[in-house]
Amino acid sequence: MRLACGTLLLATATLTLAVGATRVAAQTGTMPSDLRASFKAADKNGDGRLDREEFRQAVMEGFYFRDKQHKGYLTADQLPEASPEAFKAANVKHDGRLSLQEEVNALLKDFEAADADKDGTLTYEELEAYVKRSSR
Repeated sequence: MRLACGTLLLATATLTLAVGATRVAAQTGTMPSDLRASFKAADKNGDGRLDREEFRQAVMEGFYFRDKQHKGYLTADQLPEASPEAFKAANVKHDGRLSLQEEVNALLKDFEAADADKDGTLTYEELEAYVKRSSR
């Protein structure tokens, strides 16, 4: 897998939203059909780009959506789309529990990798290209 740091953990159904689809594509080799809709949902200001704050918000929403028992961390079984290697790389404390900060930090590395023009924002096209690259 050619993900930056191999840590794209988000991925569930809605990305809560846009970027999680990257992991699904990386695992299945297919482009999620709802990627554009998810991207638009995460683009809170409607400018056609995800800035770091919109991205961070989507990551946080996804984390809290998955943390159904409100423990403040996620375990590998709550992230079935993440490979054991990706989970281990993101889990810098090596305690088997992924904190919100660990997930945010891991995914921001992927944000940087997907930001092809390095302008600090992701367009849908950049996200789509990253998904395609990651699934090879």
